[in-house]
Amino acid sequence: MATVISATTRFGGRGEAKRAEFLGKAHVLLTQSQVALRAGDEASALELAYQAALRTAGARIAVSAVAQRKRKPHGAWDQLALVDETGVEQAADFKAFSKLRSRVSSGMEVEVDPVIVREFVQRVRGFLDSVDAEAGWVSEVA
Repeated sequence: MATVISATTRFGGRGEAKRAEFLGKAHVLLTQSQVALRAGDEASALELAYQAALRTAGARIAVSAVAQRKRKPHGAWDQLALVDETGVEQAADFKAFSKLRSRVSSGMEVEVDPVIVREFVQRVRGFLDSVDAEAGWVSEVA
């Protein structure tokens, strides 16, 4: 029986395989976020875009020295900030949306400004595009 060996895991190592997995999930979540936004469901669009941003952060972390550390922060944004200076900026940018996301998902905020959600989705798109480029991926135009 033939054995299929993934080029990602066989030749790139575990970090590369994790990055590919995270990026694949991020693309799916961001697409779902854009669909929700077009349907007028800002709360779902915000949640899905936030999840896409977390997966994108995971992709950066997976191929960094931070992934190998025994003792590291539990939060994705705190780990991303340890990757490099760009990670510090990215973590601060997305961590700022954590409170809004929490308030919306808990029902404390029912109405979400569509302009804020659209801007957030665009930020996530830019973040994902930059991490795709780091990985040598070509992003689809959404």
